[in-house]
Amino acid sequence: MRILHLSDTHLHGDPSARHYDRIDTTAALRGLLARCEAITDLDAILHTGDASEDGSAESYRLLHEILDPFAAAKGAQLVVAMGNHDVSGVYGGTIALGDRGTAVQDRVVPLAGGWRAVVLDSSVPGAGYGHLDPEQLTWLREVLSEPAAAGTVLAVHHPPLVAATPLLRALDLDALEELAAVLEGSDVRLVLSGHYHHEMTGQIAGIPVHVVPGVTNVVDPVTAGEREQARALSGVSVVELGEGAPWVITSVLPHAGDPDGDPGDPVYDFGPEQVAAIVEAAGR
Repeated sequence: MRILHLSDTHLHGDPSARHYDRIDTTAALRGLLARCEAITDLDAILHTGDASEDGSAESYRLLHEILDPFAAAKGAQLVVAMGNHDVSGVYGGTIALGDRGTAVQDRVVPLAGGWRAVVLDSSVPGAGYGHLDPEQLTWLREVLSEPAAAGTVLAVHHPPLVAATPLLRALDLDALEELAAVLEGSDVRLVLSGHYHHEMTGQIAGIPVHVVPGVTNVVDPVTAGEREQARALSGVSVVELGEGAPWVITSVLPHAGDPDGDPGDPVYDFGPEQVAAIVEAAGR
C-alpha cells in the first residue's frame, strides 16, 4: 500500500482571498501537486483535513476539481477527512455523505489489496481543538471488530499526540485514552494526521502516528521559542505499508502560493498575547 499524504490546504471559495493576506492556497496546492507528478505506484491519496479555510461549498468543489483528476491519473483512491476549519455538513451535502450522515463525516473507504481507510471527523463547530464523542468511538469499535484483509489506515485531522507548542496544545485532540482503548489490538497499522502543520511522529496504543506538514504553511516548533511561527513552505509525505513498520518519507518544498514573498519571512509570528487571544477564541 503506497499513500500520498497531504493536509491543510485551507482553500477559499473566493479565488481572490489570501491566507493571512499573503498565501494563494490554490496556487500552493497546484504547485505541490506539480512537484508530485514524478511519484508513481500510488494506491491512495489521503488528505487529513482543513481542506477548506472558509467551509464553503465552492472551496470543496475547488478541492475536488484539483485533486480528482490528479488521483485519477495516478490510479489512486482519494480520501478526505474533516478538520477544524472545515464544515462537515457543507462537505457532506456537497461532495460525499459520510457513513454516519451529513453532519459527521466518519466513513470507511475500501482501498486496493484488501486495505481500508477509516476516517474520523474530529472537527468541533466553531472551535480549533479536536473531539471524538462516545458515539464515534462506539462506531469505530464496531468497524474495527471486523478486520480488513490487509489492514487499516486511520485518518483523523487532529493528531492523537500531545502537541509540541503551547498554542497547539490548546487545539489538540481530547479523549486520547478512550481512543487508545478502542485501537488496542485492532488491525490499524498507522494513523495519519495533519493540523499541526509540521512533521511529527509518535504512537498511540503501540500504533505509529505520522503528522504531515501543511500544504499552506509549515510551522516551526523547534526554534521559535515562546513564539508561534509558520513559514511559506509546503509539505507532503509518501507512506508505504507492507511487512514490518511503515516507511515514511517527507519533503518540505518552496511555496508556489507566495511567489513574491521570502520563504525565510514568517507567514505569521505570534507573541504570547496573540497566542492567548487565539486560545481564548478557539481553544478548549
